[in-house]
Amino acid sequence: MGTVKTYAKQALRASTLVETLVASVIFMCVFAISLETLSRLTTRDDDNAVLVEADYRVKELFRLYGDGTHGAGEHKQEYDWGTITVRISPYGEYGRVQEVAITADVMRVSKLLEFRHIVEIADGH
Repeated sequence: MGTVKTYAKQALRASTLVETLVASVIFMCVFAISLETLSRLTTRDDDNAVLVEADYRVKELFRLYGDGTHGAGEHKQEYDWGTITVRISPYGEYGRVQEVAITADVMRVSKLLEFRHIVEIADGH
């Protein structure tokens, strides 16, 4: 005849609902604190101000160089936060049109802003 195998019953201890809720709350608090700390490490309060200033300077230079009175070439402006380069070049085969490309390299926040505009060359230039 065959042998009968017997298995001992092991009691598995389960967590109570209160223990599970306490562990979840602790986990969420640690997660929230680490997320807040990470965001503070990666951004500074003045980063937004630098980007706003860079945007303002780009628009200011476009008003200066985008009127169609400047010839082809490259112009650079240096600032505390980085450099803005304005490149003016003929646009394709069109004789009365030029491309104004403005690139702002904002080094403090590792951003590169690029804008391209097509403008008509002013009369007499």
